[in-house]
Amino acid sequence: MRAWRNLGRAARRRLALGSVIALALCGAAAWGLRDLRRAEARHAAFPREDGSLRLVGLDDSAIVRRDGHGVPHIEARNEGDAWFALGFVHAQDRLAQMLWLRQVARGRSAESIGRGGLPADRLARTLDFVGLARRDLRRLPARARHVLDRFAAGVEARLARIRDGNDRAPVDALRLLLPLDPWEPADSLAILKLQAWNRDATIEASLVLSDLIEQLGPPAAARFFPGSSISDEDAPPDAQANASPSRFASWTLAEALRREAGFSGRGLGSSAWVLGGAHTQSGRPILAGDLHLDPTVPCAFHLDHLHAGDLDLAGATLPGVPLFFAGHNRRVAWFAVGAPAVVVDLYVETLDPEDPTRYHDGDGWRPLEQREETIEVRGGSAQTLEVRSTGNGPLLPDLPGSPPLSVRWAGAQPGAGSGFAPLLEASLAADADGFRDALREHREPMLAVAYADAGGAAGVKVAGYVPRRSLSSKLVPLPGRARWYQWRERVPFESLPSVRLADAQSWLIAADAPFEVRGGESMEWLWQGGARAARVDSLLEQATREGRVGLRQMADLQGDVGVERASRVIARATALVQERTLGIQAAEVEHLLESWDGRAQPDSASAAAYYVFLDELLDSLLQERVGPELLHRYLALPQTDPEQIALELLESAQSAPDSGQRAMVSDAVERSLKASWLSLSYRLGANARRWAWGALHPLRFRGLGAGPDRDDPEGLGPFEYGGSSATVSAASYDFAAPFDVRTASTVRLVVDLGSPGQALAAIAPGESEHPGHVNRDDGLRHWLEGRAWLFATDALLVEDGSVARLDLEPVR
Repeated sequence: MRAWRNLGRAARRRLALGSVIALALCGAAAWGLRDLRRAEARHAAFPREDGSLRLVGLDDSAIVRRDGHGVPHIEARNEGDAWFALGFVHAQDRLAQMLWLRQVARGRSAESIGRGGLPADRLARTLDFVGLARRDLRRLPARARHVLDRFAAGVEARLARIRDGNDRAPVDALRLLLPLDPWEPADSLAILKLQAWNRDATIEASLVLSDLIEQLGPPAAARFFPGSSISDEDAPPDAQANASPSRFASWTLAEALRREAGFSGRGLGSSAWVLGGAHTQSGRPILAGDLHLDPTVPCAFHLDHLHAGDLDLAGATLPGVPLFFAGHNRRVAWFAVGAPAVVVDLYVETLDPEDPTRYHDGDGWRPLEQREETIEVRGGSAQTLEVRSTGNGPLLPDLPGSPPLSVRWAGAQPGAGSGFAPLLEASLAADADGFRDALREHREPMLAVAYADAGGAAGVKVAGYVPRRSLSSKLVPLPGRARWYQWRERVPFESLPSVRLADAQSWLIAADAPFEVRGGESMEWLWQGGARAARVDSLLEQATREGRVGLRQMADLQGDVGVERASRVIARATALVQERTLGIQAAEVEHLLESWDGRAQPDSASAAAYYVFLDELLDSLLQERVGPELLHRYLALPQTDPEQIALELLESAQSAPDSGQRAMVSDAVERSLKASWLSLSYRLGANARRWAWGALHPLRFRGLGAGPDRDDPEGLGPFEYGGSSATVSAASYDFAAPFDVRTASTVRLVVDLGSPGQALAAIAPGESEHPGHVNRDDGLRHWLEGRAWLFATDALLVEDGSVARLDLEPVR
């Protein structure tokens, strides 16, 4: 201590600084060593992509070549081994994702993420995806069962290598404690059921619309309903009986299940179109499509190519499911998008007040079916769930103090088959007619499938189980004991919307526009504003006027961020305040709106002003009447169209004979212009030259198991992004929590039937789920720039473009 005091002040400072530097260097070395070990652990989990492997269950040799984007090109000597190899490469690239989806479908996500997984697990157990999958598996035709068996054997071959210590488990599988149970064919069907439910379910819409009827009354609530009006006479008599705050619990259950499965967010639906051969450079149809998905890492879909004898399939598959939802077989190309038919009904059930184990079915009291489920919780106590069911379906959980609600879903209806076998057979069809006919028995999810063949035929066909109802549900909960609201049978396949390319001079679009129903059938549909379809139509009109369209030009259309209705919204809004003297702030926003070119580019200040103004305007016009919580729940529904609502309100005010209504809306527009300036200044600064839509509209790819109040160690972003829910390049956001991107077109495919082996594709963020792998996020650069890359399946191009080759050999 004395020696320390005898040192000069400068010397003491130098010594102290040296100690600090030494400690910092030691700390940095420790951190560096930890990062190195982490990188080594991640690298050790990478699948083998070069060399050879001997696999139990393989009948003959197969080759897996990978191109620079990591897409596997499988060549086998027989179809069974091709499907086996597909299962193996799915498990190489996306095993953690597959295991996670299986856990969610089983209602076991809480085992991985704790209590945050309970809402999704309760609904998954109630709907019983596993039981439905096992039921459907028993009814599958031989070919479909064979494909599932061989695929499962391939997945199991990868799992066996991990259990035996020959391969390392993916880091996300270890982080989430995902069990490495044997993969069964029913697991693939359970994942398919899970995703079908998340595409088809309308629980949130039914509950919110019912609340709106209670809040506003049937006539005033009609504005919020999809494409129909509702009056006091035709409102379901018990629609308001179950209104209570506990209803919000069911809404959050449905949203939680969507989120854990990677199918949450507004704008789910996707787009596809076919351009006739008379307009293309090849003289054959070109099919283009994109999938609008929750931005996740890994992506919800995977690109694959199978070749074995006559089998030659390429396109987008769902990890864990051997189906090509979009792709081609060299003779036929197709792209399946969601069809917004209402195939889920809620029923208000009547339980016996003296015996709650009985319900009334309209004829008398019947016993409820009951089963008990135990849900294990990571870091907590196990939870018990009692599942009760009526003839309409299972009762939704978590509704204390509210009349019980049962749910009937087309995917749970008894009957032969499911969605698997028809989609499999369609992908193997030799021509457009065979493809269309193969969809006849398709049940779920509801799809609108655009298709074309090399002969020039093309069409769009809606397929799925659509219930025949004696009376319309009006999308609100129905009285369970009233027989006239029961389902009778399905709408015949021939009556479902269908259109064929009349001649090679035209084009067809499957997007957000209404479908025409044949045969006088009554079908209920969700919101269909048609803005995206109109934009695609105008882009195709312009492209074909300029000459024959090529593959690259068609792919470029998918990156379009033009907002079709923006000019109408702006014109109506500014017309209402044209005779007013606006303040400086409101006038600046008005100038930005009027000078906008209508393109939602990331660097556009006008686009930022438009979407902030739209948000402020809806709040100003509706929040006082509806209430902030209910309004935000409505605007957050996956299917709603807030821009269309604003446009209708503005047009109604312009044409209203009541000057008071016009003045009220004009006041709201003026307030919203000023509020927009304040909001933009708060978020982006007072200098309007620095405002940019992308700065308000960030895109993040969330990792497996990530969610509200949960860490996301493997997520990607944020990236400044353009577009909106109405643009061709979809990038919707939640109006209840603006303006983060909730849905984006993360998978794109364009196929020219003149040369299908040279398609174009894009996938974001990449093919691989493994952190640190080159193909985990290598798709981002092209995708963020709105560009596609060559998805070659011609034999010579595959061989020449491969960067890795893995030979799979059977164990003799």
